[in-house]
Amino acid sequence: MANVGERGRYAWVILAVVILTYFMENFLRSAPSALSPILIEELGLSYGMAGILFSSYFFLYALMQVPSGILSGVLGPRRTIVTFTLITVVGTLLFYVSHDFWTLILAQLLIGFGSSVFYINAVRLTSEWFPPEKRASALGFLSAATGLGNFASYMGFPLAITLIGGWRPLYLYSGVLMTVAFAANVLFLKENPEAENNNRGKSGAPLMSLVKAAFMDRRIYPFVAGFVLMSFTWVLMTWLPQFLIDTRGLSYMEVGIVSSAGNIMGIPGCILIALISDRLRKRKMPLVAFSALSALFVALLLLSGPGTPKIVYAMLVGGIGFCQSTWVLFFPMIGETLPHETSGIAQGLVNGIGTLGFSLMSPIYGALVDATGGYGPSNTIVIGIGVLTTLMFAFFTSETYGGANRSD
Repeated sequence: MANVGERGRYAWVILAVVILTYFMENFLRSAPSALSPILIEELGLSYGMAGILFSSYFFLYALMQVPSGILSGVLGPRRTIVTFTLITVVGTLLFYVSHDFWTLILAQLLIGFGSSVFYINAVRLTSEWFPPEKRASALGFLSAATGLGNFASYMGFPLAITLIGGWRPLYLYSGVLMTVAFAANVLFLKENPEAENNNRGKSGAPLMSLVKAAFMDRRIYPFVAGFVLMSFTWVLMTWLPQFLIDTRGLSYMEVGIVSSAGNIMGIPGCILIALISDRLRKRKMPLVAFSALSALFVALLLLSGPGTPKIVYAMLVGGIGFCQSTWVLFFPMIGETLPHETSGIAQGLVNGIGTLGFSLMSPIYGALVDATGGYGPSNTIVIGIGVLTTLMFAFFTSETYGGANRSD
């Protein structure tokens, strides 16, 4: 019993370390968007070029999602995380010293490449250490680091520019903290010995046959489609600071506060949506319900006029951030749907294709603004996709709780 208790306590150490790393990765991921008004002016970027800068983090990130599952099986989640986190540290330092568009792109590519394997492997480690009845909740806490990191970025950079006159000192501090996270990964992460023994020898199938099986399993197609469709709302949230400055007349500090409402509400969103799902013993119901609310909040935000009080903008953005946290349900749902041998690869596939969708849509959103001189066409697409996402979840996903849709 003492050994069981000791492992239960160490599970929280594992969770704390991966939360720190994931917080920093999300801070860095959001930095170009949080700095968009500054970088557009500083570098003389068009909106299309700014969209490319926002997306450059995700180009290699998306392509690495399936390999991340493979690396997890070959190297193990700990060694995979440690190796790639070092690349993230290098990219962070390069971004700090960058003074031109293409060097920033290279830095973003390195940061995205280094961060690409983290979440899937952190999910695997967390899932191995926590029992089934606490697993979704633990993953909710991990995923909440997304909102916390984004919030720190969207609020931190406006404050840094206001208080100390520039963004680079804050970015340097983030590089130091990313280095601390790397050291914590080296010192504290380890695989659960029981999980290693249970998983060893479960499948003698060749690796490529498992990859093919994951690609061909039609049960993941609704998750792929859902992640791609949800990425349209994430594109909106990325462009939100510039949109509010251009069309609603908000200051840089004000858009930082409004944008941060979505990020900060994503923190309880990840935790509470996962808890609600565990308590209800249902995955599909909260997925559909919160997707519908997100679509409603997006429409209300984009259709509101310039005279709308800033508190209303913040409330709507906060509602979107909370409801978009339904993405946290995708990973336990995939694990409950597919066999153990292919679920990790499938999670990487879903995350990769969804991220690639975001990478492609963000520059297109900006290019449409350049071409039309306004945000109307881009935002009309975002509203329509929000409705379509809810319908897709309602009619094309199945209940998965407890492996209801699984056949090993």
